[in-house]
Amino acid sequence: MAGGYYKIKRGESLTFWERLYLPEIFRGLSVTTRHFIPNWISTIIAYITRTPEKRKIMTIYYPEELPEIPDSYRGKPVLVRAGNGATKCVACGLCEVACPPKCISIVGGNRSDGTRYPETYTLDGSRCIFCGLCEEACPVEAIVMSHRYQDLCEHDRSKMIYSKEDLLVPEKDLQSRLDFIRRRAYGKCNY
Repeated sequence: MAGGYYKIKRGESLTFWERLYLPEIFRGLSVTTRHFIPNWISTIIAYITRTPEKRKIMTIYYPEELPEIPDSYRGKPVLVRAGNGATKCVACGLCEVACPPKCISIVGGNRSDGTRYPETYTLDGSRCIFCGLCEEACPVEAIVMSHRYQDLCEHDRSKMIYSKEDLLVPEKDLQSRLDFIRRRAYGKCNY
């Protein structure tokens, strides 16, 4: 076992100082001061010298600083728009079948050249569990889990039902995720 056992001393009376809790209060204040003062000084120096602040703690000031999202992150599912402006989706329905909460619905149609495309593609974001099975089921890499996390919350569920036009994202914006999918599929992925 990694840790040891401690016998609890029950029924012992505390000294006067222990009953006041003053040593523990001062110890807590010393920990707070040890963290506060160096970070406060580095903030002042960064402000005066107009240089980036060097922090010892891993705090991100969220709206001003955005976190680095790993390629394996599964955010809002989006449809890939090919270079010619059309969707890469061929309306095969595999993502619709693979989706456990059944939040995807597709109505397919045929183009004049005989290829299939989705006439309507609806994704209910309030039911999506971000499992990524739709992405794995797609044979043409037409739906991927994006890095989008800012627009996942709404007060009204009707605003979370996304149409095909809402989901289309240019392929160049999703290149890092597509590269990750290909590395994962061909066994050269370091999670």
